[in-house]
Amino acid sequence: MLGAVLIVLLGFFTAAGTSQLWGEVWGIICGVLAVVIGWVVLGLLLRRAIMGKQMKIQQIIEAGQIKANRQIEMFSRRPQSSMNGIRPVIEKIQRDATLEALNATDDFKSLFKWNPMLKKQVNSMKVQLYFQLRDNKMVDTLLPQAMMLDPQTVAIKLVRMYRTDDEKIDTFFKRTIGRFRGDTRAFIACVYAWIKLKKDELPKALDALLQAKKLSDHQVLLDNIENLQNGKVKHFSNSGFNEMWYALMLEEPKVSKQQRRSGRMY
Repeated sequence: MLGAVLIVLLGFFTAAGTSQLWGEVWGIICGVLAVVIGWVVLGLLLRRAIMGKQMKIQQIIEAGQIKANRQIEMFSRRPQSSMNGIRPVIEKIQRDATLEALNATDDFKSLFKWNPMLKKQVNSMKVQLYFQLRDNKMVDTLLPQAMMLDPQTVAIKLVRMYRTDDEKIDTFFKRTIGRFRGDTRAFIACVYAWIKLKKDELPKALDALLQAKKLSDHQVLLDNIENLQNGKVKHFSNSGFNEMWYALMLEEPKVSKQQRRSGRMY
């Protein structure tokens, strides 16, 4: 909002000044050019600042993952190790990294006055971070203030509506799915279909998948359609979406016997 006001003022004063020197026509032209240039410069500066802060958050999360993987590797070298012993350590590392990332989102506050939509984007980030902390109260508080353009945020919204038996889940899905194409569309449709199957609503699950197929050929989507059409409901699986799916905490990743013996989670 502040950026728009300043740019309009820049255009006005540029037009007024040049009108006195070169006439009204040139004044209008220079005023418009000043506004256009102002928007371009402001956009570039904001984009650079936002990307820098996003990179900082990403580095915090990646550092936590590297630290967790290092602990898993060290633990796996111990004889007769079990993941039950290392799990609390890993969870603490991940929780600490998530809390640090949440604190880092405060760095965006100084940019809110320049971009009114940025706060909604940051709230989307915070929704995902609080969800990983299992802080459902904060998730539910932030979701109405978040931008629904990220597939993970939309999926979290579907999960929370499922957990709270929200009757508007069908309406929300139909209103939102049209914003996505390709793999992201397949992911959201498969999350919704999983929920519908848990509610014993097979026709709605299959219809959502078939509609998504028109704009996506993701293999998980195609496999799930085939399984439901052939009556193999128990073979429905979203595991092919990997971390995107398991981050929703609807299912635990399956660990093979060999992985258990080696002490590896994945």
